Amino acid sequence: MLLNEKSKFTDREIIEKGSRALIKELGYSGFLRFIRYAEGISKEDYLKLEDEIFEGMSLDEIYDNAKKYWESKER
Repeated sequence: MLLNEKSKFTDREIIEKGSRALIKELGYSGFLRFIRYAEGISKEDYLKLEDEIFEGMSLDEIYDNAKKYWESKER
């Protein structure tokens, strides 16, 4: 059996890295839509997840990140 180096991540690290990857690919609103859809499957509380993702960020920071994301998609 081959050992995958990435299997050494904790569950929390996997969730954080997966969330970042989804946000990078789908943007914040797409990520939240995905979580809402997956919530029906996994029963995960997407509002709790949202709180964890945006913890410590001001509304201005969230807006600026979203704006940068959408501006990069327009190119």
